[in-house]
Amino acid sequence: MRPEGIDEMVIGTLSSGQGHETSFAQRSTNGSACGPTACDSSPATPDRVAIGAGSHSGRSLRLASLTAHQASDEIIEKGRRIASHLLEAAEAGIDFADGYFTVAGTDRSLDLFAVAVAARDDASLPAELRGPLAGIGEVTSQVASFPHGFHVSEVEIDPDTGAVEIVRYTAVDDVGRTVNPMVLHGQTHGGQTHGGQTHGGIAQGAGQALLEQCVYDAGSGQLLSGSFMDYAMPRAADLPFFATAISEVPSTTHPLGLRGGGEGGITPALGAIVNAIVDALADLGVTHLEMHVTPERVWRAIRTKPGE
Repeated sequence: MRPEGIDEMVIGTLSSGQGHETSFAQRSTNGSACGPTACDSSPATPDRVAIGAGSHSGRSLRLASLTAHQASDEIIEKGRRIASHLLEAAEAGIDFADGYFTVAGTDRSLDLFAVAVAARDDASLPAELRGPLAGIGEVTSQVASFPHGFHVSEVEIDPDTGAVEIVRYTAVDDVGRTVNPMVLHGQTHGGQTHGGQTHGGIAQGAGQALLEQCVYDAGSGQLLSGSFMDYAMPRAADLPFFATAISEVPSTTHPLGLRGGGEGGITPALGAIVNAIVDALADLGVTHLEMHVTPERVWRAIRTKPGE
């Protein structure tokens, strides 16, 4: 807790567009110390944090929330001891809520940053309470907390060209308690039915199912699809508006009830889209198609007799 009024969090994971700066701030100091404008999520560098493994596998907020919770508990405990000296009250009689230490049953209080200033400047405090008002959390968890989801895709196929169009997509995802619904929708779904269409995980899954492929030269191993001139990426015109919803059933294996949400869009989208295509071609004897399902691959499947 920096005396100038900034709650700084340094954590061993990096954001590549998942909105960590917003969500981590909401978890800071158990969500009760400061408003979002006073929180700063700083990049993790080896000189500041030695432990961390990047952002992957839907783990960042799930583990970061526990780490922040531990560090926040340390800050609050130390702050309570400092406040008891400054307010001349028993430590057991100091409550903490909404960023304030208050003497129970009175209107006497100090805000968190005033306590941080005292920790730095007040020479009357015991030596063990002086210095930065800070806490450290370290979590190593092998206990899983898997998200759940239900995705349905409807496709239409042009039998003359094999072109596939996703005409409807519906998704319900359960990531336990949701820290920030807007961030989650943008990352997993890409916007609600009548919201902005910043297609996220579902669009990534659709791209992998229908468009994207790394192509290499057989003789040299040279990548032939090394730019977006050669590598097909999903665009807004390739996708419909999504009908999405979030279900919140707290995880029983996570102390704060959170589940990972970063892979909730892409993982089910692959199966939902490809299975919809196979279902559309079932009357022709098609039972399986490999990704990526290009128009040519669909066209050949339509014209190939079962068993050939």
